[in-house]
Amino acid sequence: MTETERIRRLYDDRAATYDHSLGIVERLVVGQFRHAYGALLRGEMIEVGIGSGLNIPFYSPAVTRAVGVDLSQEMLRYAHERAAQLGIPFALVQADAEALPFPEAAFDTVAISLALCTIPNPGKALLELGRVCRPGGQLVMLEHVRSTARPLAALQRALSPMNERAIGCHLDRDTFELARSLGFTIDETRSRLFNSVQLVVARPPYGAVLPSTDPIEAGGPNE
Repeated sequence: MTETERIRRLYDDRAATYDHSLGIVERLVVGQFRHAYGALLRGEMIEVGIGSGLNIPFYSPAVTRAVGVDLSQEMLRYAHERAAQLGIPFALVQADAEALPFPEAAFDTVAISLALCTIPNPGKALLELGRVCRPGGQLVMLEHVRSTARPLAALQRALSPMNERAIGCHLDRDTFELARSLGFTIDETRSRLFNSVQLVVARPPYGAVLPSTDPIEAGGPNE
């Protein structure tokens, strides 16, 4: 069984309890970022790794059409219920983030949250996100990454192997440094918990970013 297939099965099995399993992490950390994440979305957009659709209620009114992609068909079933309430054209597609079934430059906004930590080849996925982003478009990414605080980073490294086995999630990836190494430009960042959770607006290689309708502070509060 490939790692991608293992992860698909893991999240099919977890779909019914996924929202509840986030618990205190959702309430105290990630949940506070979902409003800001959603406010940055606009135009024709795609959310890769949409999961159960927890971000959907926070989508900006500036979104005119949306596509949600996830590896897990069971997670998409739960996303469908939230998408039905949004009131805009919305398609849900089961697909691998490392091989998106869309043409180049298909979307104004390309978004992803809490998924690059789990995708087996995050570099390949990042390049796919850039490929489907239109010139003048933007990437919006909400991810947990390796902390810049050494004690927390050490704890992340220690716990990551167990977390990877359990749910496929790497706790200590340096996702945004990887994005920079691939030619992405990071324009805006907000962070929490000693930079271990970050909301980022970026441009793919050779792209140009649209003016933000709801800008986030560069180097925002690190709590």
